[in-house]
Amino acid sequence: MIARSRGPLSGLLLLAWLAIAPPAQAREQPEAPVAMALAISLDPQSRQLAGTARLTIQESGETELVLAAGLATTGVSIDGRPLARAAQRGGTLQRWRVPAGPPGRALSLAWRGTVAPVDREQQHRDTLGAAIAAASPEGSFLPAAAFWYPRLVQNGHPLLHSWTLTLTLPAGQKGLVPGTLADEQDSRDGYRARFDFPWPGEGIDLMAGPYRIDERSLRSSDGRMLRLRTVFAPALGPLAKDYLDSVAGYIARYEAAIGPYPFEGFSVVSSPTPTGFGMPTLTYLGESVLRLPFIRHSSLGHEVLHNWWGNGVYPDYASGNWSEGLTTFMADYAYAQDSGADKAAEMRSGWLRDLSAIPPGSAMPLREFTSRHHGASQAVGYGNAAMLFVMLRERIGRQSFEQGLRDFWQQWRFRSAGWKDLQHAFEQASGEDLGVFFEQWLRWPSAPQLRLESAGKQGSDLQVRLGQDRPAYQLDVPLRIITAQGAKDVTVRVDQPTQTLTLPGQGDATRVVLDPDARLLRRLVRGEAPPILREVLFDPRAELLVLGDQRFGTQARQLADRLLDHRPSPRLAQRPPGGAAVLVIGPDTEIDQWLIRHALPVRPPEASTGADVAMWTFRLASGKPVAVIAARDKAALEAAARPLPHYGKQSWLVIERGTVSRKGIWPVRAQAVDVEPLDR
Repeated sequence: MIARSRGPLSGLLLLAWLAIAPPAQAREQPEAPVAMALAISLDPQSRQLAGTARLTIQESGETELVLAAGLATTGVSIDGRPLARAAQRGGTLQRWRVPAGPPGRALSLAWRGTVAPVDREQQHRDTLGAAIAAASPEGSFLPAAAFWYPRLVQNGHPLLHSWTLTLTLPAGQKGLVPGTLADEQDSRDGYRARFDFPWPGEGIDLMAGPYRIDERSLRSSDGRMLRLRTVFAPALGPLAKDYLDSVAGYIARYEAAIGPYPFEGFSVVSSPTPTGFGMPTLTYLGESVLRLPFIRHSSLGHEVLHNWWGNGVYPDYASGNWSEGLTTFMADYAYAQDSGADKAAEMRSGWLRDLSAIPPGSAMPLREFTSRHHGASQAVGYGNAAMLFVMLRERIGRQSFEQGLRDFWQQWRFRSAGWKDLQHAFEQASGEDLGVFFEQWLRWPSAPQLRLESAGKQGSDLQVRLGQDRPAYQLDVPLRIITAQGAKDVTVRVDQPTQTLTLPGQGDATRVVLDPDARLLRRLVRGEAPPILREVLFDPRAELLVLGDQRFGTQARQLADRLLDHRPSPRLAQRPPGGAAVLVIGPDTEIDQWLIRHALPVRPPEASTGADVAMWTFRLASGKPVAVIAARDKAALEAAARPLPHYGKQSWLVIERGTVSRKGIWPVRAQAVDVEPLDR
């Protein structure tokens, strides 16, 4: 799954880009609180960064100028006069007080310093941590959240800013930032380009490398010529045409569904590290990711769509981030639907398994999701939110749903909008009051767990009894009625902890199945939810048991750090598991001996010995999950560290030579009851 580039002032994550460029018929351009003119030079070999900036401030109140602490500054002045106070340093940042004053005052400064080397060993999960500006001849990435250029902050929040940025790089390098490419010169003397971003934005990410650029033009639905580019490492050149074709197809698809593309172009940029970020006008993907054949048909479209949702209308983060769920629904889920009903049902089932893998009481309300920082937050902000839109479309109908989306885009493009604004758009389009629907799915801390308790026949009618925990949700529950002649799907509405519903004319039913196609957001009961790796990884109380010698144990703990959402408690091999979820990592022989010693289920045939690495799951008598990772040796475990974190949805898998060769999910059974006669 591709991450969006975002980063709060704390630097934990890269903030979502909030800047956009107007389509031809857009309303009058809003003025950014700050307009920046930047000149940046970067030497990836020496990692030397230098810049000058002139910030025209339209905000009259007092602000702070903020820059990374490791950068040296000169000439910090306001309207030509030095700032009265010196910088204050704290942690990774240095700050200057900028006094209140009339709109239009100009702040100027120059800075230089050395950025960090690129860590070629990092994995994608590492990029979701603290933002670091890093450079190398193979590729450089300076994220906005690293404060590599000066930004103004007011009341703890960075001010939106537009920019014109001139970038200078040594010969052999090319680079870019989000925006419209206004000028470009590439010669033996070096590379120089200017990028314009006239709309309010929240940060500038800079990318550079020894790139090969391929380009094509596309006419947008409102008549503009769009510039599509691949900015690839030379070895990826053969992929350029297919990527450009795919981008053009996605833009056409979403223009038809939503409205004209809001920018002047889109670039697909390669990274030497396993990065996956989306920004306005571009996406930044690891070279290894770009080589995966399925990326063009999945994640690429997701990132193109973010130029409408997230970068064209941007979330009001104070009330939650709706853009990831809506983008997942209109991209990933829509592509699954394109492949057939079975693929779509499989994706919905995966979302429900992920939700059910989060321990009760640990799931955040959807309105509290702002960005992905571990697996459980992704399950909520992406899967749960996408499922909300699945249910909403079924409730109000496809026509009203699609009209609501178009109306929302027209009203809120280039502005910040919240869940309430989305709700209003769908209410206006459908004529329905959706207050209860949005209130429960956004604010309540956990999804319902629904129970099909009984079904009885009385005359020509069928009575079905359903139960759920308190507080009781208002639910549209899909049921499949099985008769001797076939099956019929119906939907019933419930809103009580226990409710008996009468279905007239269904007295010939022999069996009732609850939600057989996974169309209702809910926590699965035990038989519906197989143990999967994520059930252990998401649990904040999970314990870690490492078997093997010291060298194996060191590698095992490094793998556990990459897998688990939380720091685990260590477990002694002599203690039998019981009251907590457990991740067990060890050599094949010691794993098998440990299972026998504690009278636990032996290794299943799917994870038979002989593989480099095998992972499988099971549940203890207490209901707590266990995930076992058995490896031939330390080298095999080390090779498995890259693919394994991406397979949390699986119940078992086998890894050979660092690649997953087989995988699967343990069989489950839907909730179903036989119909009993009540006329006795």
